Amino acid sequence: MKFIHAADLHLDSPFLGLTTLPAALLTRVRQSTFTAATKIFDRAIAEHVDFVLLAGDLFDRAEQSVAAQAYLFNQFERLRQAGIPVFVSFGNHDYATDQHQTIAYPDNVQVFGADVTTKTLTLASGETVAVSGFSYPQRWVVTDPLPAFPEHAAADWHVGLLHGAVATGGTHDHYAPFTVAEMLTKRYDYWALGHIHQRQLLHQNPPILYAGNPQGRSSQETGERGAYLVTSHGRQLVPEFFPTADLLWDTATVPLTVTTLADLGTALTEWLTAHPADQSTLTQLTGKLTHPFTPEDQAAWRTTDWLSLYQRTHRSTLATAQRYLTRLTLRLPQATVAAPALDQRYWDQGAAQTFTPATVQTLFGKLAQEPALADWLATEGTPEKLRALATEQLQDLMNQEAPDVP
Repeated sequence: MKFIHAADLHLDSPFLGLTTLPAALLTRVRQSTFTAATKIFDRAIAEHVDFVLLAGDLFDRAEQSVAAQAYLFNQFERLRQAGIPVFVSFGNHDYATDQHQTIAYPDNVQVFGADVTTKTLTLASGETVAVSGFSYPQRWVVTDPLPAFPEHAAADWHVGLLHGAVATGGTHDHYAPFTVAEMLTKRYDYWALGHIHQRQLLHQNPPILYAGNPQGRSSQETGERGAYLVTSHGRQLVPEFFPTADLLWDTATVPLTVTTLADLGTALTEWLTAHPADQSTLTQLTGKLTHPFTPEDQAAWRTTDWLSLYQRTHRSTLATAQRYLTRLTLRLPQATVAAPALDQRYWDQGAAQTFTPATVQTLFGKLAQEPALADWLATEGTPEKLRALATEQLQDLMNQEAPDVP
């Protein structure tokens, strides 16, 4: 038996904020989720897999564009012509609205509804496969869905399809919270997970696995992205990762011993030449200056779109390095200014009370229901990152003699 497990295609991702990129490259970026998804369907056809599992968030939002809907329909039709069934669950970004009900997918596509159900497939080999799953009926699913999943069916193989997150016991368990221990009681042969964009193996045998997303969508999603080809070896299912991303994301910090914008351009070109990427990579740079610019260059940096000009005048260098700069932040070393003991004590007390998952969710209020922001808030470590940013801003206010920008 052989199948593909993919998740979090996020078709129609807007890729906002990339204003410094040339127009042709920006078009490629916005098309990249479609390009990556096509590689998944191409691989399914090339490998003659028995079926494809898509574990939620096929679309970036509940209201899909006509282009995204037509694209997915056409890809499903390609799979139908190749005799490949598809099992689909919708997640927290593309939860099952009435719009889904108006799309008549090809008859090889099995879409799970709001309730956990089990669909059975008989392969050409005569083996039977049971697939259990469900789709989100709304933005959040706060209850553990596993009690509704049946134990291993009377089939040769049983696979679970779930878009969700491991339960933390906190108030922000909004995404079908589950535990690995519960999953193991079902005695399934494989759990195909979605929602977490970093591929992650939660359990070896049977595999309980996040496929990650096929295409990174920001500098928070660096490294290779892709999906899994899963093959049976005896009574075990063995997943093998394959990359699909059209563009990678990267971050880097560069020491800069320059004092003028002209020297900055030279230093940047030298860094790009010395650090080529293996494939097209969107790079966010932080330059650590050792000295401030002249007043004239400080003014020019603040009032002109220097990075856009650099992108346009150094296209050959960027293309050779296969790097495209999405942001360049310049920082000067700052002397630490100690706060009075009483102020520091109040800051520590207030920070400890404020930067907790529950308080952060409350402070953001209704904004926390916006999909991208909600996912970021739910990410482990977000309160600590917010505290670090707030501490940095406080330090800046206390340290007027060493400004953050040159």
